[in-house]
Amino acid sequence: MNKIEAMQTVENLLKKNFKYLYKKEKLNIFELHLSFQMDSNTHELQTSMEFQDTWVDILTFISPTALKFEDGKYYEVLKTVNYVNWYTKANGRFYVDTYGDLAYSLRIKYDFLEAEPHMAINEIETAIDYYADLFVPLLDVCLGKKSFNDAKTFIDEMWGDKE
Repeated sequence: MNKIEAMQTVENLLKKNFKYLYKKEKLNIFELHLSFQMDSNTHELQTSMEFQDTWVDILTFISPTALKFEDGKYYEVLKTVNYVNWYTKANGRFYVDTYGDLAYSLRIKYDFLEAEPHMAINEIETAIDYYADLFVPLLDVCLGKKSFNDAKTFIDEMWGDKE
């Protein structure tokens, strides 16, 4: 499978098998961009898919960037991200990038996409699932409206306490 075939496969899967509504843009020949409305008047969820030679890199993030490093909320967000990663059991991971984006990163190799297309699209849906569950608490921690402890309590109540 090459880049073109992979992109066509993903676009077909998004049309037929994706459970979320989205707005799609093509940013360039080998990049898709999806936008999702979340429970916020100021922020949304975005996913970029960059098709490389043998894999697609998928990055899902809150937009516009909610975390400002100079605000002193960085440590609270890092603790929250680490706690979320402790719970998540998918192929991707959450992190805070150098721009202050709280992102979920996933890489899908084309041989996996070709062999297991429904599992591959499920991995992309999983990123949206996590944000659907946690969008407001994550955004609130980034904006300084809530603390790590508030988010931790919410996560424990939603996903079950690990203690």
